[in-house]
Amino acid sequence: MTNAIMKVASVVSLGQIMITEKPIPACPPDSMLVQVESCAICGSDLRIYKKGDARARYPIVIGHEIAGTIRELGREVWGYQVGERVCIAPGHGCGECKYCLSGHSNVCIHPRPSIGYASDGGFAQYMVPPANVVKLGFVNAIPDGLSFDHASLSEIIACCLNAQENCPVNQGDVVLIIGAGPAGCVHAILSKMKGAEKVLMTQRTLPRLQMASERLQVIDRIIASEKENLNEVVKGETGGLGADVIYVCAPSPEAQAQAFDLAAPRGRINFFGGLPKEHSFLTLNANTIHYLELFISGASSSLARQNREALELLASGQIDAEGIITHRFPLEDISRGLRVVEDRTGIKVVIKPHLSSKEPG
Repeated sequence: MTNAIMKVASVVSLGQIMITEKPIPACPPDSMLVQVESCAICGSDLRIYKKGDARARYPIVIGHEIAGTIRELGREVWGYQVGERVCIAPGHGCGECKYCLSGHSNVCIHPRPSIGYASDGGFAQYMVPPANVVKLGFVNAIPDGLSFDHASLSEIIACCLNAQENCPVNQGDVVLIIGAGPAGCVHAILSKMKGAEKVLMTQRTLPRLQMASERLQVIDRIIASEKENLNEVVKGETGGLGADVIYVCAPSPEAQAQAFDLAAPRGRINFFGGLPKEHSFLTLNANTIHYLELFISGASSSLARQNREALELLASGQIDAEGIITHRFPLEDISRGLRVVEDRTGIKVVIKPHLSSKEPG
């Protein structure tokens, strides 16, 4: 593909994203050239575009929830075939530190540039994953029968699987999910799969809660906190005990702090959504953790095996991707897709780089 040109969506500066043309990247010996068919928008893509991120360099092609087809293979890469359909997840491990070697490359202490932050991502017609992503197993085959659009959800599902390993749901638990975005929806599905007796979901406003409830059919109670007293509803739904498991999927320090008042004795709280750097500290009553024996965990990205598990969950139909995907746009309309994410008028938005703007999405 020497001298061939592709279209990309490049964030050139804060608040400015442009559709430009650039040469299709050459295939290096230790990676591959992938034709991107679907790339879903993550909340972090919106953050890089609108607010900035210390890990991002500009201009940058964002997008890290990638599904496509291998078009060229480097001579040092084995185990893949040209024409194979694959998902690419943003593994950033070095492969050499104690955490990478123990299977926890998501908390690598010498991280490599991450896809869509410092390495060009999937809002492009073609991309080359960093060599460490290939080496660590973050490029995985898409099962037969699973569409590119649906497969692109495997990255967010893998991140939720990671959180649920750190903060497990047990049979009969009452689970509270704070945030009705894609991660909250995936946590609702996984929680029911794990045997949760009730799944409660809350955010401030009602419309996206209603959308999630209607599309997923796994949420037992939605609570719009601007209309109802969240604490009273949760205590009423749990016999006064509080939730056994809480996933805080909203990037809000207030939501994280409130979780401690909503948890049952020996409850488990997972901070799934990261906080803005300028608002990353909480004020809380540590005695609540002490006397109730609460268990607090974080969740950062995912592991390669969790991405493979996510693809199998999608392929088997245990997770209905179409219930989560609400919008599809061609690359030329990525600004519209980002507005849907920003305005919270949808759940998951998929960008299709090879779809013409004249074709139906």
